[in-house]
Amino acid sequence: MSDATSKPIHEYRYEYNGQQRWAQVYVNENSFDIHCFIDNVFQGIRNIKGHSELYAENAAENFVLGLYDRP
Repeated sequence: MSDATSKPIHEYRYEYNGQQRWAQVYVNENSFDIHCFIDNVFQGIRNIKGHSELYAENAAENFVLGLYDRP
């Protein structure tokens, strides 16, 4: 899991069906964490292992675009 004091390396925001959705991507030693929010309510963390930074960015973007709701 990402360290609470670390800063996100990417952040995505979008309004979808009246919901303010946003996601933050954090880098870990061997993985990426995506912190997901809907209307400023934390939805959970999606951990991405064995993939590139671009893959993690795309997963975060897919969340804010409404392609999935739960991490």
